[in-house]
Amino acid sequence: MISLGVKIPAADGSSLATDVLLPPDSSPRGLIVIRTPYGRGWHLAEGIEWRSRGIAFISQDVRGRHDSTGSWVPYVHEREDAAALAEWLQDQPWTPECVIASGASYAAGTAWAFAAETNSADRSFRVDGVVSKVPTIGSDRVKRDPSGILLLAEHLAWWGEHGDSSSSREGFIPELMRSDSALLEHLPVQSMIEKVGLTSDSPGWLTPILRARKREDFGGDDLVSADELSELDIAGLHIGGWDDAMIRETLRHFTSVGRGPQSLIVGPWAHDLRPGRVGETSFGRLQVEWMESVFAARPLTINRVFDRGVGEWSTEPFVTGANRVHLEPDRKDAAYSFLYDALRDRNNCVVLTFDIKHDSVLSGTPSVELKVYSPEGEADWIAELSVVDPAGVTRSIARGAGVSLQPTMVTIDLDPVLHTVRAGDVLTLRIAGSDFPRLARNLGDGDRYRGTRSTALHQSFSGSLTLPILGGTAGG
Repeated sequence: MISLGVKIPAADGSSLATDVLLPPDSSPRGLIVIRTPYGRGWHLAEGIEWRSRGIAFISQDVRGRHDSTGSWVPYVHEREDAAALAEWLQDQPWTPECVIASGASYAAGTAWAFAAETNSADRSFRVDGVVSKVPTIGSDRVKRDPSGILLLAEHLAWWGEHGDSSSSREGFIPELMRSDSALLEHLPVQSMIEKVGLTSDSPGWLTPILRARKREDFGGDDLVSADELSELDIAGLHIGGWDDAMIRETLRHFTSVGRGPQSLIVGPWAHDLRPGRVGETSFGRLQVEWMESVFAARPLTINRVFDRGVGEWSTEPFVTGANRVHLEPDRKDAAYSFLYDALRDRNNCVVLTFDIKHDSVLSGTPSVELKVYSPEGEADWIAELSVVDPAGVTRSIARGAGVSLQPTMVTIDLDPVLHTVRAGDVLTLRIAGSDFPRLARNLGDGDRYRGTRSTALHQSFSGSLTLPILGGTAGG
């Protein structure tokens, strides 16, 4: 049986458009659930394949998107709407005991929300597994850097294409930026969205900015809290990419889910996970194998993590290197200084270098500790770690940001890595005052989101780099 466009009622009377694909005998041995803002129809081919395998498949438009009614406010209604779908499934005679929630990006967040809402003895079924690809589990996690700063380019691009509409404007923002290369330079930031024809008071646009402006606790609007993740007795398949802005989230979920075997695939991919196959490893094939193992009640544990330093896949469990190697610049106690002005075309930075004396595997989260000073007050501190090989080829492998309001110590956790460095390589650590347009600029006036003028900042620091190493020391 195939039923397209089934209207499932939400708690407030909104209807959630849902495609339901059952095996011909209407007695599925398992069920896959996807809730997406990007159009449930994109998943029909996937559903047909699973239907042929005896698996039921549900794809649902989230509230306010495509054929679902109600207001589209990202992340706000996903828990209650997940509960509404669970209630509906509980009343269906064909609902099997074994369910997998699946999704990528926003839909990975809704998958975790569905898992949390079914984690109850009151349900006749439960989610036994989650396929979580490049997950975004709340607006903070995808609209703000862990430092609290707004992820400017991402916020404009995503809301410009998907905001304030039941459908999407695919390719609109990249095309617009080709005709207006200064679009992201518009001030104030808070009204920037008006340049693309949308209103600046829409909650989907404004809420992340307000949370950043008020310095709300990062992650405070998560769909599923860290405590809830830790309480889930569930198998997980976590798929991410080293070039994906959500790599920290992929690994956070991998280490946070409390019980049940957790599998991890991290490749040399960005958020779109392309190409899906690298060498002999295809995450699509591994995903199907893993899902079938969950339906058979024998969930596999898969470890495939790509080491870009050697261009090979590791099948060892991903762990943080226990050997914390502390590197300091030659001018150990000296202060380095630079001038930063948000409205200058080019700004100064400081680059520190560290020679690698031994082959080493960096595994985990590098960190930078800075003793900082800026007489003007609030200052941003951007750190970028790169590897330069003997041929002079440079590869950026991790970055991070911190904010200071006064002279203090700032610890910046960089992106997690798995990267082998060789003797003869050089690590470079770049310290700057901005990562624009990725991050909203610090205007020096105390309000980067409503300000229109900039004040030059005199920034100085001393500091060190700490590397998580598997086994031997990097030296330097």
